[in-house]
Amino acid sequence: MSKTDRPWLWIAILAFGSAPLSSSAKAQPSKAAREISRLENLYSQSFVTGDERTPERLLADDFIGFGSTGKPSDKTAVLAEVRSLPHQASAKITSISVRVHGDTAIALGTEDDFNASATAASHRRWLDTWMRTAKGWRLAGSAEIQPAY
Repeated sequence: MSKTDRPWLWIAILAFGSAPLSSSAKAQPSKAAREISRLENLYSQSFVTGDERTPERLLADDFIGFGSTGKPSDKTAVLAEVRSLPHQASAKITSISVRVHGDTAIALGTEDDFNASATAASHRRWLDTWMRTAKGWRLAGSAEIQPAY
């Protein structure tokens, strides 16, 4: 049997010979995932600064979500919350993982918030759904919990 009688062998050698031997190298986040992470941080900080322009721009007009208390909210309710006093003393995203699927992105994160009157941070976990529009990424939905540690 000659080498030309076994084309499948050459295909296998070419396919496996060019594949990496190890998948230990961590994939770099896509440009879209980095942008979602940046927007999540801007959105989070708007609750510290009271700057309602950021959520006004980032939230989809038909935004829907619920906070850690389970109370449903929409864009109007979020803007009212950002305007209300006192604002949070600080908000720090402690982890974020973003998965992009075409024009939709899912962001899963954790955050530590300090209110002006609190002596300890509140820890929150959230799941946000973003959609890419002609005007850029918009937050379409959000759900958060306050886990009991």
